Amino acid sequence: MRQSFSALACASVLVGGNSLSAEDVMPRWYEPFEESARRADSRPRSPVRFVWQDDELTESPEDQEQPIRRAAYQNQYPLSKDADDLLPREELLDPSDEMVTGDAPLFSDDDGECSWIDWKKTIGTATWIAPSSDGLGITSFEARGSIEFPKFQALWFVPRLAGHALDGPTLTDLPGQLYDFSFETVGALPIGERWIVQAAIAPSFYTDSDNTGRQAFRLPGRLLAFWKYSDTLTLLGGVLYLDRDDVQAIPSTGVLWNPNEDWKFELAAPRPRIAWRFSHDDCSAHWAYLVSEFGGGTWAIRRASGLNDVATLTDYRLMVGYERKWTSGRNWLVEAGYVFSRRLEYTSQIGDTDLPSTALVRLGVTF
Repeated sequence: MRQSFSALACASVLVGGNSLSAEDVMPRWYEPFEESARRADSRPRSPVRFVWQDDELTESPEDQEQPIRRAAYQNQYPLSKDADDLLPREELLDPSDEMVTGDAPLFSDDDGECSWIDWKKTIGTATWIAPSSDGLGITSFEARGSIEFPKFQALWFVPRLAGHALDGPTLTDLPGQLYDFSFETVGALPIGERWIVQAAIAPSFYTDSDNTGRQAFRLPGRLLAFWKYSDTLTLLGGVLYLDRDDVQAIPSTGVLWNPNEDWKFELAAPRPRIAWRFSHDDCSAHWAYLVSEFGGGTWAIRRASGLNDVATLTDYRLMVGYERKWTSGRNWLVEAGYVFSRRLEYTSQIGDTDLPSTALVRLGVTF
Protein backbone atom coordinates (compact mmCIF):
# COMPACT_ATOMS: atom_id res chain seq x y z
CA MET A 1 0.00 0.00 0.00
CA ARG A 2 2.75 2.43 0.93
CA GLN A 3 4.56 1.51 -2.28
CA SER A 4 1.45 2.29 -4.34
CA PHE A 5 1.03 5.65 -2.68
CA SER A 6 4.72 6.55 -3.10
CA ALA A 7 4.47 5.66 -6.78
CA LEU A 8 1.56 8.09 -7.15
CA ALA A 9 3.56 10.90 -5.55
CA CYS A 10 6.63 10.17 -7.70
CA ALA A 11 4.53 10.13 -10.86
CA SER A 12 3.23 13.59 -9.99
CA VAL A 13 6.81 14.87 -9.69
CA LEU A 14 7.83 13.34 -13.02
CA VAL A 15 4.88 14.93 -14.80
CA GLY A 16 5.68 18.28 -13.21
CA GLY A 17 9.36 17.93 -14.13
CA ASN A 18 8.51 17.87 -17.84
CA SER A 19 6.90 21.26 -17.52
CA LEU A 20 10.10 22.93 -16.32
CA SER A 21 11.38 23.16 -19.88
CA ALA A 22 8.39 25.32 -20.82
CA GLU A 23 9.79 28.23 -18.85
CA ASP A 24 11.84 30.09 -21.47
CA VAL A 25 11.94 33.42 -19.67
CA MET A 26 12.16 34.13 -15.95
CA PRO A 27 9.30 36.59 -15.22
CA ARG A 28 10.08 39.66 -13.19
CA TRP A 29 10.03 39.27 -9.41
CA TYR A 30 8.54 41.97 -7.20
CA GLU A 31 9.73 42.53 -3.66
CA PRO A 32 6.59 42.73 -1.47
CA PHE A 33 7.74 45.65 0.64
CA GLU A 34 8.87 47.89 -2.21
CA GLU A 35 6.63 50.58 -3.64
CA SER A 36 7.21 49.20 -7.13
CA ALA A 37 5.08 46.19 -6.24
CA ARG A 38 2.07 48.50 -6.17
CA ARG A 39 2.79 49.92 -9.62
CA ALA A 40 3.83 46.78 -11.50
CA ASP A 41 2.91 46.38 -15.17
CA SER A 42 1.90 42.70 -15.00
CA ARG A 43 0.08 40.44 -12.60
CA PRO A 44 2.07 37.52 -11.15
CA ARG A 45 0.42 34.13 -11.33
CA SER A 46 2.59 32.17 -8.94
CA PRO A 47 0.99 29.64 -6.61
CA VAL A 48 3.13 31.33 -3.93
CA ARG A 49 2.90 35.11 -4.06
CA PHE A 50 3.85 38.05 -1.91
CA VAL A 51 2.61 40.79 -4.26
CA TRP A 52 -0.42 42.81 -3.22
CA GLN A 53 -2.65 45.63 -4.38
CA ASP A 54 -4.60 48.37 -2.63
CA ASP A 55 -8.31 47.66 -2.32
CA GLU A 56 -9.20 51.25 -3.17
CA LEU A 57 -8.82 52.70 -6.65
CA THR A 58 -5.42 54.12 -7.43
CA GLU A 59 -5.02 57.73 -8.45
CA SER A 60 -4.32 57.37 -12.17
CA PRO A 61 -6.39 55.45 -14.78
CA GLU A 62 -3.24 53.70 -16.00
CA ASP A 63 -2.77 52.10 -12.59
CA GLN A 64 -6.40 50.96 -12.55
CA GLU A 65 -6.01 48.95 -15.74
CA GLN A 66 -3.40 46.54 -14.36
CA PRO A 67 -4.12 45.92 -10.66
CA ILE A 68 -1.74 43.72 -8.70
CA ARG A 69 -3.57 41.15 -6.59
CA ARG A 70 -2.96 41.51 -2.88
CA ALA A 71 -1.99 38.12 -1.43
CA ALA A 72 -0.61 36.84 1.84
CA TYR A 73 1.48 33.70 1.44
CA GLN A 74 0.31 31.18 -1.13
CA ASN A 75 -3.12 31.20 -2.75
CA GLN A 76 -3.00 27.56 -3.87
CA TYR A 77 -2.38 24.45 -1.83
CA PRO A 78 -2.53 20.98 -3.35
CA LEU A 79 -3.26 18.97 -0.23
CA SER A 80 -6.92 19.85 0.23
CA LYS A 81 -9.80 20.26 -2.18
CA ASP A 82 -10.85 23.51 -0.51
CA ALA A 83 -7.43 24.96 0.31
CA ASP A 84 -8.00 28.14 -1.68
CA ASP A 85 -10.68 29.02 0.85
CA LEU A 86 -8.82 27.98 4.00
CA LEU A 87 -5.63 30.00 3.56
CA PRO A 88 -5.32 33.47 5.14
CA ARG A 89 -7.45 36.07 3.43
CA GLU A 90 -5.73 37.87 0.60
CA GLU A 91 -6.75 41.38 1.65
CA LEU A 92 -3.80 42.08 3.93
CA LEU A 93 -4.90 45.54 5.02
CA ASP A 94 -2.49 48.32 5.94
CA PRO A 95 -2.50 49.30 9.64
CA SER A 96 -5.20 51.86 10.37
CA ASP A 97 -5.66 54.39 13.15
CA GLU A 98 -8.32 52.13 14.65
CA MET A 99 -5.86 49.27 14.89
CA VAL A 100 -3.17 51.45 16.37
CA THR A 101 -5.50 52.83 19.04
CA GLY A 102 -7.09 49.46 19.70
CA ASP A 103 -10.57 50.61 18.59
CA ALA A 104 -10.97 48.09 15.75
CA PRO A 105 -13.95 45.76 16.16
CA LEU A 106 -13.32 42.25 17.42
CA PHE A 107 -15.44 40.81 14.58
CA SER A 108 -16.44 42.65 11.42
CA ASP A 109 -18.35 41.73 8.27
CA ASP A 110 -17.40 44.99 6.59
CA ASP A 111 -14.55 44.40 4.15
CA GLY A 112 -13.54 48.03 4.59
CA GLU A 113 -12.66 47.52 8.25
CA CYS A 114 -9.89 45.37 9.66
CA SER A 115 -11.20 43.31 12.56
CA TRP A 116 -8.95 41.60 15.05
CA ILE A 117 -10.49 38.18 14.43
CA ASP A 118 -12.19 37.09 11.24
CA TRP A 119 -14.26 34.03 10.32
CA LYS A 120 -13.36 33.83 6.65
CA LYS A 121 -15.70 31.35 5.00
CA THR A 122 -17.78 28.26 5.55
CA ILE A 123 -17.27 25.26 3.29
CA GLY A 124 -19.64 22.32 3.10
CA THR A 125 -19.36 19.07 1.15
CA ALA A 126 -21.54 16.01 0.71
CA THR A 127 -19.91 12.81 -0.63
CA TRP A 128 -21.70 9.61 -1.65
CA ILE A 129 -19.79 6.36 -2.21
CA ALA A 130 -22.19 3.90 -3.81
CA PRO A 131 -22.82 0.57 -2.06
CA SER A 132 -22.48 -2.70 -3.91
CA SER A 133 -23.08 -6.39 -3.26
CA ASP A 134 -21.30 -7.24 0.02
CA GLY A 135 -19.64 -3.85 -0.28
CA LEU A 136 -19.67 -0.67 1.77
CA GLY A 137 -21.60 2.47 0.92
CA ILE A 138 -20.77 5.74 2.69
CA THR A 139 -22.64 9.05 2.78
CA SER A 140 -20.48 11.82 4.28
CA PHE A 141 -21.26 15.41 5.26
CA GLU A 142 -18.46 17.78 6.18
CA ALA A 143 -18.28 21.43 7.28
CA ARG A 144 -15.23 23.52 7.94
CA GLY A 145 -14.13 27.13 8.12
CA SER A 146 -11.18 29.36 8.89
CA ILE A 147 -10.51 31.61 11.87
CA GLU A 148 -7.96 34.25 10.90
CA PHE A 149 -6.25 37.32 12.28
CA PRO A 150 -6.05 40.15 9.70
CA LYS A 151 -3.30 41.84 11.70
CA PHE A 152 -1.24 38.63 11.82
CA GLN A 153 -1.66 36.61 8.65
CA ALA A 154 1.00 34.02 9.47
CA LEU A 155 -1.33 32.05 11.77
CA TRP A 156 -4.86 30.72 11.33
CA PHE A 157 -7.17 27.99 12.65
CA VAL A 158 -9.38 25.50 10.82
CA PRO A 159 -12.20 23.82 12.80
CA ARG A 160 -13.81 20.83 11.06
CA LEU A 161 -16.83 18.59 11.68
CA ALA A 162 -17.88 15.54 9.64
CA GLY A 163 -20.34 12.68 9.87
CA HIS A 164 -20.40 9.42 7.90
CA ALA A 165 -23.44 7.17 7.49
CA LEU A 166 -22.41 3.59 6.59
CA ASP A 167 -24.35 1.08 4.53
CA GLY A 168 -22.87 -2.43 4.99
CA PRO A 169 -20.91 -4.52 4.43
CA THR A 170 -22.85 -7.54 5.68
CA LEU A 171 -19.67 -9.54 6.33
CA THR A 172 -18.66 -7.53 9.37
CA ASP A 173 -20.16 -5.44 12.17
CA LEU A 174 -19.23 -1.85 11.35
CA PRO A 175 -21.30 0.75 13.24
CA GLY A 176 -23.90 2.74 11.38
CA GLN A 177 -22.26 6.14 11.94
CA LEU A 178 -18.75 7.58 12.28
CA TYR A 179 -17.77 11.11 13.32
CA ASP A 180 -14.77 13.43 12.87
CA PHE A 181 -13.90 16.43 15.05
CA SER A 182 -10.68 18.40 14.53
CA PHE A 183 -9.17 21.82 15.18
CA GLU A 184 -6.15 22.57 13.02
CA THR A 185 -3.55 25.24 13.77
CA VAL A 186 -1.57 26.39 10.73
CA GLY A 187 1.50 28.63 10.62
CA ALA A 188 3.35 29.96 7.57
CA LEU A 189 6.73 31.66 7.61
CA PRO A 190 8.25 33.40 4.56
CA ILE A 191 12.04 33.11 4.35
CA GLY A 192 13.62 35.56 1.96
CA GLU A 193 11.99 36.22 -1.38
CA ARG A 194 11.40 32.69 -2.59
CA TRP A 195 10.80 30.38 0.38
CA ILE A 196 7.79 29.67 2.54
CA VAL A 197 7.71 27.08 5.32
CA GLN A 198 4.30 25.89 6.46
CA ALA A 199 3.58 23.77 9.54
CA ALA A 200 0.28 22.51 10.91
CA ILE A 201 -1.02 20.31 13.70
CA ALA A 202 -4.63 19.17 14.12
CA PRO A 203 -5.75 17.54 17.39
CA SER A 204 -8.59 15.30 16.20
CA PHE A 205 -11.23 12.96 17.54
CA TYR A 206 -12.44 10.07 15.30
CA THR A 207 -15.13 7.89 16.85
CA ASP A 208 -18.46 6.09 16.45
CA SER A 209 -19.63 7.97 19.61
CA ASP A 210 -19.51 4.73 21.65
CA ASN A 211 -15.76 4.18 21.80
CA THR A 212 -14.52 7.57 23.01
CA GLY A 213 -11.35 6.44 24.73
CA ARG A 214 -7.72 7.12 23.93
CA GLN A 215 -7.96 5.20 20.63
CA ALA A 216 -10.24 7.92 19.25
CA PHE A 217 -7.65 10.69 19.61
CA ARG A 218 -5.28 11.36 16.69
CA LEU A 219 -2.73 14.10 16.05
CA PRO A 220 -2.15 14.55 12.29
CA GLY A 221 0.03 17.36 11.01
CA ARG A 222 2.33 18.48 8.20
CA LEU A 223 5.59 20.28 7.52
CA LEU A 224 6.07 21.66 4.00
CA ALA A 225 8.49 24.00 2.25
CA PHE A 226 7.60 25.96 -0.91
CA TRP A 227 10.28 27.38 -3.23
CA LYS A 228 9.25 29.90 -5.85
CA TYR A 229 11.21 29.12 -9.02
CA SER A 230 9.37 31.77 -11.08
CA ASP A 231 6.14 33.71 -11.16
CA THR A 232 4.40 30.66 -12.62
CA LEU A 233 6.21 27.71 -11.04
CA THR A 234 6.66 26.68 -7.39
CA LEU A 235 8.28 23.51 -6.06
CA LEU A 236 7.26 21.94 -2.76
CA GLY A 237 8.52 19.22 -0.47
CA GLY A 238 7.84 17.93 3.01
CA VAL A 239 6.02 15.31 5.02
CA LEU A 240 2.39 14.68 5.94
CA TYR A 241 1.82 12.92 9.25
CA LEU A 242 -1.61 11.25 8.88
CA ASP A 243 -1.57 9.32 12.18
CA ARG A 244 -3.66 6.52 10.64
CA ASP A 245 -3.27 2.84 11.40
CA ASP A 246 -2.67 1.97 7.73
CA VAL A 247 -0.33 4.87 6.85
CA GLN A 248 1.41 6.85 9.58
CA ALA A 249 3.21 9.38 7.37
CA ILE A 250 3.89 10.01 3.69
CA PRO A 251 6.31 12.28 1.81
CA SER A 252 4.83 15.03 -0.33
CA THR A 253 6.90 16.43 -3.17
CA GLY A 254 5.75 18.04 -6.38
CA VAL A 255 5.11 21.21 -8.33
CA LEU A 256 2.52 23.96 -8.56
CA TRP A 257 2.57 25.28 -12.11
CA ASN A 258 0.36 28.00 -13.60
CA PRO A 259 1.55 28.42 -17.21
CA ASN A 260 -1.25 30.95 -17.77
CA GLU A 261 -4.52 32.12 -16.24
CA ASP A 262 -6.44 29.18 -17.74
CA TRP A 263 -4.42 26.23 -16.43
CA LYS A 264 -3.41 24.98 -12.99
CA PHE A 265 -1.16 21.98 -12.37
CA GLU A 266 -1.13 21.01 -8.67
CA LEU A 267 0.99 17.87 -8.83
CA ALA A 268 1.61 16.69 -5.27
CA ALA A 269 0.29 13.91 -3.01
CA PRO A 270 -2.22 13.16 -1.69
CA ARG A 271 -4.48 15.07 -4.14
CA PRO A 272 -2.77 15.86 -7.47
CA ARG A 273 -5.01 17.93 -9.74
CA ILE A 274 -5.00 19.42 -13.25
CA ALA A 275 -7.57 22.21 -13.77
CA TRP A 276 -8.65 24.12 -16.90
CA ARG A 277 -10.60 27.39 -16.92
CA PHE A 278 -12.70 27.01 -20.06
CA SER A 279 -14.93 30.06 -19.62
CA HIS A 280 -14.98 33.25 -17.57
CA ASP A 281 -16.27 36.81 -17.37
CA ASP A 282 -15.78 39.76 -15.04
CA CYS A 283 -17.78 38.13 -12.25
CA SER A 284 -17.21 34.38 -12.45
CA ALA A 285 -15.23 31.52 -13.95
CA HIS A 286 -15.95 27.94 -15.00
CA TRP A 287 -13.32 25.29 -14.26
CA ALA A 288 -13.04 21.63 -15.26
CA TYR A 289 -10.45 19.37 -13.66
CA LEU A 290 -9.05 15.86 -13.25
CA VAL A 291 -8.06 14.87 -9.73
CA SER A 292 -6.90 11.79 -7.82
CA GLU A 293 -7.24 11.36 -4.08
CA PHE A 294 -6.12 9.16 -1.18
CA GLY A 295 -9.23 8.44 0.88
CA GLY A 296 -10.30 6.62 4.01
CA GLY A 297 -9.44 7.09 7.66
CA THR A 298 -9.14 5.48 11.11
CA TRP A 299 -11.93 5.49 13.72
CA ALA A 300 -12.34 4.08 17.23
CA ILE A 301 -15.46 1.86 17.29
CA ARG A 302 -17.34 -0.58 19.51
CA ARG A 303 -18.00 -4.02 18.01
CA ALA A 304 -21.30 -5.86 18.27
CA SER A 305 -19.73 -8.00 21.01
CA GLY A 306 -19.23 -4.90 23.14
CA LEU A 307 -15.43 -4.86 22.77
CA ASN A 308 -13.64 -1.69 21.70
CA ASP A 309 -11.71 -1.83 18.44
CA VAL A 310 -10.26 0.45 15.74
CA ALA A 311 -11.44 0.33 12.11
CA THR A 312 -9.41 1.67 9.18
CA LEU A 313 -10.79 2.27 5.70
CA THR A 314 -8.40 2.71 2.78
CA ASP A 315 -9.17 3.62 -0.83
CA TYR A 316 -7.90 5.49 -3.87
CA ARG A 317 -10.03 7.75 -6.06
CA LEU A 318 -9.88 9.11 -9.58
CA MET A 319 -12.42 11.84 -10.42
CA VAL A 320 -13.43 14.54 -12.84
CA GLY A 321 -14.89 17.78 -11.53
CA TYR A 322 -16.60 21.01 -12.45
CA GLU A 323 -16.37 24.19 -10.36
CA ARG A 324 -18.10 27.56 -10.70
CA LYS A 325 -16.29 30.41 -8.92
CA TRP A 326 -17.41 33.98 -8.34
CA THR A 327 -15.17 36.95 -7.59
CA SER A 328 -17.11 37.41 -4.33
CA GLY A 329 -15.45 34.22 -3.05
CA ARG A 330 -18.52 32.01 -3.31
CA ASN A 331 -18.38 28.85 -5.37
CA TRP A 332 -19.91 25.43 -5.88
CA LEU A 333 -18.52 22.21 -7.33
CA VAL A 334 -19.49 18.71 -8.38
CA GLU A 335 -17.12 15.73 -8.67
CA ALA A 336 -17.71 12.18 -9.87
CA GLY A 337 -15.39 9.23 -10.31
CA TYR A 338 -14.13 5.76 -9.50
CA VAL A 339 -13.10 4.38 -6.09
CA PHE A 340 -10.74 1.39 -6.10
CA SER A 341 -8.22 -0.60 -3.99
CA ARG A 342 -10.65 -0.47 -1.08
CA ARG A 343 -9.91 -2.31 2.15
CA LEU A 344 -11.37 -2.50 5.66
CA GLU A 345 -9.03 -3.49 8.51
CA TYR A 346 -9.39 -3.77 12.28
CA THR A 347 -6.76 -3.61 15.00
CA SER A 348 -8.09 -6.95 16.22
CA GLN A 349 -7.84 -8.33 12.64
CA ILE A 350 -11.30 -9.83 13.08
CA GLY A 351 -13.34 -9.08 9.97
CA ASP A 352 -10.60 -7.66 7.74
CA THR A 353 -11.83 -7.67 4.16
CA ASP A 354 -11.22 -6.27 0.70
CA LEU A 355 -14.10 -4.19 -0.66
CA PRO A 356 -15.27 -4.04 -4.29
CA SER A 357 -14.60 -0.97 -6.41
CA THR A 358 -17.47 1.49 -6.77
CA ALA A 359 -18.48 5.00 -7.83
CA LEU A 360 -18.34 8.35 -6.02
CA VAL A 361 -20.25 11.64 -6.32
CA ARG A 362 -19.42 14.80 -4.37
CA LEU A 363 -21.12 18.19 -4.09
CA GLY A 364 -19.51 21.20 -2.44
CA VAL A 365 -20.39 24.81 -1.69
CA THR A 366 -18.48 27.78 -0.28
CA PHE A 367 -20.19 30.85 1.22
